[in-house]
Amino acid sequence: MEAAVLQLHQQLLRLPADPSQLTVARRFAEEAAARFGLDESGCYQFKLAVSEAVANAIEHGCPYPDGTVGVELFEEPDSLTIEITDCGVFTTNMDEQGSLPERGRGLAFMTVFVDELDILRGEDHTAVRLTKHRPA
Repeated sequence: MEAAVLQLHQQLLRLPADPSQLTVARRFAEEAAARFGLDESGCYQFKLAVSEAVANAIEHGCPYPDGTVGVELFEEPDSLTIEITDCGVFTTNMDEQGSLPERGRGLAFMTVFVDELDILRGEDHTAVRLTKHRPA
């Protein structure tokens, strides 16, 4: 019996670390979500989460030496994942329980819109991985 071959569709986008590039990131995410088969709400949620992650990389991260941040898409049969990378080192400032800070809510915001959120920390980079699963 022949083993099933899983196809992985992968795309890499390098964006200048400039807020003007958020529209490019949003379009990239929305087109990927639509291709993957998410409904209108799912596409919108994925786009918002990606936009927030890219905005965080631009504002709080450190660009690659060429002045960019990475946006890499992985499309598998049952999941759509996008990974936003920069050369920064991730740190978090946890405020006291119950306080509602003006800033610093991006991760909580993203978790509402995706099925999985992972932060991958390397010695010289940080990656935020966002995943949506194919609806049943």
